[in-house]
Amino acid sequence: MANMQKYTRGQIGGLTRHYERGQKEDGSYYDFGNQEIDTSLSHLNYNLAPERDGGQLSFISKRTSEVKCHNRADVNVMCSWVITAPKNLADNEHQLFFQEVYSFLNQRYADSSDKNVISAYVHMDESMPHLHYAFVPVVHDKKKGIDKVSAKIAVDRVDLQKFHQDLERHMAGVFGREVGIINEATKDGNKSIDELKRGTAQAELDTINQNITDSRNILTDVLLDTSVAEIERKEHEKLSAEVKNLRSEKAQLDKELSNSRTTVKTLKKQIKELNPHVDRRSYGAIRDFEETVRDEVKGRLVGGGKTITDKGWNSLHHWAKVGLSNASTAEAYEAKAKVLDDENKDLSKRVQILQPYHDKLAPVLNSPYRAEFEDLERKTRNWSQEQQNERREAIERAQQVQKEQVPSIPVKKKSKAYEHSR
Repeated sequence: MANMQKYTRGQIGGLTRHYERGQKEDGSYYDFGNQEIDTSLSHLNYNLAPERDGGQLSFISKRTSEVKCHNRADVNVMCSWVITAPKNLADNEHQLFFQEVYSFLNQRYADSSDKNVISAYVHMDESMPHLHYAFVPVVHDKKKGIDKVSAKIAVDRVDLQKFHQDLERHMAGVFGREVGIINEATKDGNKSIDELKRGTAQAELDTINQNITDSRNILTDVLLDTSVAEIERKEHEKLSAEVKNLRSEKAQLDKELSNSRTTVKTLKKQIKELNPHVDRRSYGAIRDFEETVRDEVKGRLVGGGKTITDKGWNSLHHWAKVGLSNASTAEAYEAKAKVLDDENKDLSKRVQILQPYHDKLAPVLNSPYRAEFEDLERKTRNWSQEQQNERREAIERAQQVQKEQVPSIPVKKKSKAYEHSR
């Protein structure tokens, strides 16, 4: 509602021209702060103080020369009160209000005279009607018995704290009611323009900080949601990869299991095919050979016995060789069949262990993945069947070659001396 500011000589030129509505070279008015002037209302402005000869600046120079004033650039030679009309005043009460404010300020800062007043312009052409009361801060030094310029003494902190309360009491006596000078902004005392600006800036800063805090909270929520979605996506990808690996491992195990079953089946078939031949011919030939040798040894020991011809000898050796080879092959096949059967059992156990994980993870895959894996399994089965067919044909060809090409064991021919000895 009211605020005060102090100025040095270097700051007062533009302000005084603003008070009296001076114009710049381009024809625009000097303004104060961020005020906007409605030139159509400028004719309603008026000055409550006497018109000073030579203007406001000349009066300031004259008045400061009449009293003690230090000739320094930092000396405040002018104080200015800006008093805004309260909102609950009627338009027809504004003139009386400003006239009483002028009297109140003269009493407070110039012993009820206008000897220190530079100007007291009432502006009606801005957003709110207000009074610019500018004065030279002259005080009396009791110790030295002189008048001097001292803005620090003329308007001190105590004066600022009591200003609004004192003005409210003065106006209540004039209008017979409170006019609204005391409000939330003025109840703790008057504030200078810089303090008001700092207060406004602090409020704006608080708003900005709150907006930043809100934005950070929103950003944190967004980042959190994004992080959760990213984690879920990565977990899904990881899970999908695990399912894919499990499917691949299961397919490989199924393939190995199928191959081992086929191999075991083939070996058992080969063993079954070889057993009659070994039992019927090879084992019989071996038995005959053993009996003949035994008879021959017995005959030589007792001086008699059965005579073996070269042809019989060669035949016995041939079938003994075939019997031994077939028996060795059968034993090898049986050993391999046993190993593969053990591997088959191990693979079956591994498949049983993996099956629950496969059944648990399978539902997370979407239809494209399922179709892809089913197609892969189908191709794997087809490929496995082709491999089995090729392996079976290769085994059959090997068996045929083995039957057709049985190596013979060369038999050393017995000497004539051996025959005569018999």
